[in-house]
Amino acid sequence: MRFLLVEDDPYIGQMIKDALSHEGYQVYWVRDGYEAVKRILEEDFDMVLLDIMLPKMDGIKVCKRIRETKDIPVIMLTAKTQVEDRVEGLSAGADDYITKPFSFKELLARIRAVLRRYKREEHDTLKVGELELRLSSFEVIYRGKKIPTTQKEFRLLKLLAERANRAVSREEIYSKVWGYSHQEGSNVVDVYIKNLRNKLGDQDHRLIRTVRAFGYMLSSEDVGQS
Repeated sequence: MRFLLVEDDPYIGQMIKDALSHEGYQVYWVRDGYEAVKRILEEDFDMVLLDIMLPKMDGIKVCKRIRETKDIPVIMLTAKTQVEDRVEGLSAGADDYITKPFSFKELLARIRAVLRRYKREEHDTLKVGELELRLSSFEVIYRGKKIPTTQKEFRLLKLLAERANRAVSREEIYSKVWGYSHQEGSNVVDVYIKNLRNKLGDQDHRLIRTVRAFGYMLSSEDVGQS
């Protein structure tokens, strides 16, 4: 797993980097907030360990920038111990907050707890581009807006999302969603696709694309005409 460590104290930074590397994590260490934001925008990380008091851009601002663009775990490391400081960090989007000095065992336990929480959430959520399906609650979120769907519509969208960017035949849709084979002359799938497009505002068929004489495909890019 790739960690970004944002810490300007050379002693603390080296200690954390060495200890986490020993646990098998890949740790990339930067020493100011500006460089942290640059790396986060350009690369993918599994977790950010973020000091609050940093040169160029403080950790609160860095955390807010992260939350504008990425959904990754953030643990704040700071010498600030006041309740107000902790509230400010968590309000900025941090998943956890550890005050210095701390033991490495505590840090490792917090890291594992946050990663477990994210893993559970990932298993419950199916994301394709700006489309998000919450599997346990049967919710559809598109571009930040909740989209009401019927049970069959949700199952159809889930099947397309699981095969994102790949064409799914009408025969497979009938089999997986309705539980029976495609009957000649039936347009049930086409009607449900039309309903989904209307609900999602996909009149240009940029999200759910028609694959002529075969079936449909859910596009993660959501650009261009079908």
